[in-house]
Amino acid sequence: MQITFRKSLSIFIILINLYFLWCSLVIIMDKGGPMGFGIMLLPITLSINLLLIPAIINIKYNKKSNFLTVINSFGLIWALFWLIFFLQPR
Repeated sequence: MQITFRKSLSIFIILINLYFLWCSLVIIMDKGGPMGFGIMLLPITLSINLLLIPAIINIKYNKKSNFLTVINSFGLIWALFWLIFFLQPR
């Protein structure tokens, strides 16, 4: 039960990072946009991209660490918050 929960958290983080990796690359390639305001979003997207490290460790090595589970749980909440913020129609 716990192993499937840990793996599902990691898989969701990896799937969300497909979107945020693209956002990070677009911001870097565009140099922040016309006036450079996109650079302000780069720390948010890079912090979500860093969540790939504990997610991959959790899947690859099948760690049963509660610390990694907590990091992945809070990271998923953080990523979902920003995903909803970015995808919200204006």
